[in-house]
Amino acid sequence: MLNLQTSSPQLAQAYDAALLDLDGVVYVGQDAVPGVIDALNQAHESTGIALTCVTNNAARSSAVVAQHLRELGLSVKESDVVTSAQAGAAELKRTVPAGSSVFVLGSRDLMTEVELAGFIPSQEFHLEYAALIQGYWPDMPWRMLGQAAGILATGTYWVATNMDYTIPTPWGTSPGNGTMVNALTTATGRVPDVVAGKPETPLMQQSIDRSNSVRPIVVGDRLDTDILGANRIGIDSLLVFTGVTSIAEFLSAEPEYRPTYISWSATGILDSHQGVEVSGNQTSLGGWSMTGKSLQGAGDSLDAVRVVAVSCWTGQCTSAEALAALVEIGLDVRNPPIGH
Repeated sequence: MLNLQTSSPQLAQAYDAALLDLDGVVYVGQDAVPGVIDALNQAHESTGIALTCVTNNAARSSAVVAQHLRELGLSVKESDVVTSAQAGAAELKRTVPAGSSVFVLGSRDLMTEVELAGFIPSQEFHLEYAALIQGYWPDMPWRMLGQAAGILATGTYWVATNMDYTIPTPWGTSPGNGTMVNALTTATGRVPDVVAGKPETPLMQQSIDRSNSVRPIVVGDRLDTDILGANRIGIDSLLVFTGVTSIAEFLSAEPEYRPTYISWSATGILDSHQGVEVSGNQTSLGGWSMTGKSLQGAGDSLDAVRVVAVSCWTGQCTSAEALAALVEIGLDVRNPPIGH
């Protein structure tokens, strides 16, 4: 796998399952990313590619998530949704005796997943707990965070559903579950005993198993979860720019965080992708070529992004020079286009 140097026919034809991140990929807040729903439905209908929705957000059940997606127009069932809450509950089953009490620092839907896994979920402080599970919960009472610190101080087994430091919202980037996990780490001196969500293996493997896939592709907006998770288990990935990752962060990515392909949005699942060519100190694609820090040409601005990224990653220029080259051709690197 060569990052951005791999060519592929239409991705929906080349892969049998799209492991779709949701926040920042399919929707932001309650609203769909423009064009993505129609593109995904078309991809599934025309090629049969499975649409497996994989979310690190543990605040909502798979049923609630699936209902939201159907309201947006995406043709999915509850069984097509895999959540970090489900993966976290499965991790509890590996270590904690069935029927044990589990403190749930998370939403009612996370409590339901814990109960379905065979445990007694609770948010009462003065009980004995075999484990604590923590998931994203936008309505978390601050006092309960303090109570969780007290429980963890006794050595209670600790499962974090995910470690996303941020989450995209309609009002901007907000703190994610990883930020609250780190708050407890600061207070207790401990780190979670296990993390279930991306980029760790449990949620990634559950997603592949759920779709019975032999050639899946991850579609995500985060380098530190979606792309890193794909690279760790050796599958291809498509990075989109509709969520939290900026072009500057993408250009600066270390090798383990680099995707196979990029697109402005998940509509890129319907596109063929041509790999960037490297010849000596020159990189080129479409109508663009770059030698050193000089980008020349015209055409698709996404091809320009691909060219400068590979130039940067092969040591031909710095990430700052690559970003400057994009600004020079008039690309708004802070607000890239998201249409197909």
